Parts: sequence; C-alpha cells; structure tokens
Amino acid sequence: MGFGIRVAEWWPRAFVAATLALCAVTACGAEKEKVHLAMGSLPGNIVYLQIDLALALGYFDQEGLDVKVQYFDGGTGAARALTSREFDFSGNSIDHAVILRESGQQIYMVASFTDLPCVTLVVRKDLRSQIRSIQDLKGRRIGVTALGAGTHVLAASVLRKAGYSLRDVQIVPVGFGDSLIAAISEKRIDAALTTDPTTTRLLLSGTASILLDMTNAEETKAIFDGPYQFTGLLTRQDVMRDHPSRVQAMVNAIVKTNTYIRGHSAAEIASQLPVSIVGDRYIYIKSLEHSRPGFSRDGMITAAGVQNNLQSQITFGLVSPNGPPAPGWFLADRFVRAAAGR
Repeated sequence: MGFGIRVAEWWPRAFVAATLALCAVTACGAEKEKVHLAMGSLPGNIVYLQIDLALALGYFDQEGLDVKVQYFDGGTGAARALTSREFDFSGNSIDHAVILRESGQQIYMVASFTDLPCVTLVVRKDLRSQIRSIQDLKGRRIGVTALGAGTHVLAASVLRKAGYSLRDVQIVPVGFGDSLIAAISEKRIDAALTTDPTTTRLLLSGTASILLDMTNAEETKAIFDGPYQFTGLLTRQDVMRDHPSRVQAMVNAIVKTNTYIRGHSAAEIASQLPVSIVGDRYIYIKSLEHSRPGFSRDGMITAAGVQNNLQSQITFGLVSPNGPPAPGWFLADRFVRAAAGR
C-alpha cells in the first residue's frame, strides 16, 4: 500500500482509510505545518536560489514544514503580500524592510541569501570602446529592472562614486530576462544593471560585456566599504512572537541550504533543481558559478552589510541622511545564530 503494511483485500475500506489517516499524523510522520512564502521574483533568479534549492532537497520537509511558494514579478509585490498578512514569510532584498519602515510598517530579515549585491553593470558590446569606466556613463541611457527597484537604488551609488547623480543619466525601466536583453539588443539602452542568469546570457551571446561586477567582494568594495546585505528571508514581528518555532524551522532549512551550496559544485546544485527552475542547464551552471561568491556562507546578517545597504538608500533619497535608522531595526539574527549554534 506504500506505507510498509500489507493490507488484506478483505479488510473493510473504512478501516483502511482510517489507518491511512492515522498514519499521516503518527507512525508515518507528524502532519507538516503549512507555511506560505512570497517570492520577490519569478522562478530561477539566482539571488533567491536558497528557497528553490531547500524545496528540492527536502530541507523544509525535514523541518516539519509544508512550504507553499507564490512567485511575484518583483520584490515590492512580495513585500506587500507579507505586510498584508497573506503570507508568513517573503524572499526579498532588505531594501524593502527599509522602504516599508518609512511608511510605518516593519518587517525583519531573519536569514541571509546574499551578502553582496550580486548585480553587474553591463555595457553594450558596440559601446565598450567608448564606455571604459563608470566615469563614462554621464549622459547615457541606463536600464534598471524597475523604477525604485534594487538595481535603480544601486545605480545611484555607482554614479556617486564617479562624481555624478541620477540626474546625469537617463534611467530606463526594462525589466529583466528577455525584456532587458531585447532593450540592449535593440539599442534602446547603453548599459544596464542586472543579475544572473540575465548577465550570463548577455555575456555568452556577445551582446554585452561587464563594466562593474558586484558579485565579488573586491569590486563591491570599489562602491561600498565592505559587505552589502541584499536578499534573504523576511518576516513580521507577530510571526516571530506567536510562532517562534516556525521561524526557527524556516531559518534552519536556509542555513542547511547555505551549507550545501558552500560544499557542492554549481553542476551538482543544478542537478538537484527541477527543469522549470534551471532552464538551459549550461547557462544556469555558468550563472551560478559567476554569482556564488556573493552568497552568504552561513545565513548570518551583519550590521555592516545592512549599513551599506542603508547608505545606498540614503544616496538614492529614500532615507534621510539626518538621523538615519540603525541597522538593527531591520534584522533579527537570533534564529540564524541558534541554527548555527552561536
């Protein structure tokens, strides 16, 4: 029957049904706690790998959780779903915790996916001889995923490093994936800030080349002084207060996944994921190899990383430079510390 007991054909069907129901919550394992998670991206975005991989590896199941994921076109929709109490958790950049606090709402990051921006600044290949540094971006058309999105916020900090502001360029919202690639191919933009696998697709096709690569610490430090907290698992105060064991179980699964990523090759990781996430296997593996230096090793959220993110929000104009909020207002690290045995 699939649960290790051979049931005689003459047993009453009602008895068999009752046995199966009992098995679901006793000998065959306790009934799993249902969790609803909003993802701030469509499937396959590298900077949200931990959720897709934890599902594939069964880590949520091992923690007694039945996680249902709903994917959103962007982080704003996922963050709003979390604050509306439709969902218990969201996969988001910490930018949204900062933005929501400005409007009187509070959410917290409880585990980190990426502690570098994992964003690349790419330039159209035919303009590479003209745009050789960020100082050459003045007057250019720069694509971002959406107005106010993380790529738009980062653009302000990149330009500031060159002595410019957003007023010195033309910002063009172009989405990501196919729509961003089309914008570059059709020469509607000169450069763009994007993430994998879009970056790798552009490089492999010869459509664009990298001007600034914030998937690694060295180039990130050229813009920010140290780490930059980006994506992670977010939740609300009431969930942490009323369901601490649920939060701990979610964080445990994320920490396990970070450990798995650290100890396995990109090809091994890709082999665990469904085709619907991986898509073109070669491109996905190359994308993961490119972006993985920006992944958190243990899920810890550092105050320094959050502070650099706050600085980018100040540069963009979302946060006032007069008495800016403290990093601790946006993170709750007790769960990840417990998961890591600290």
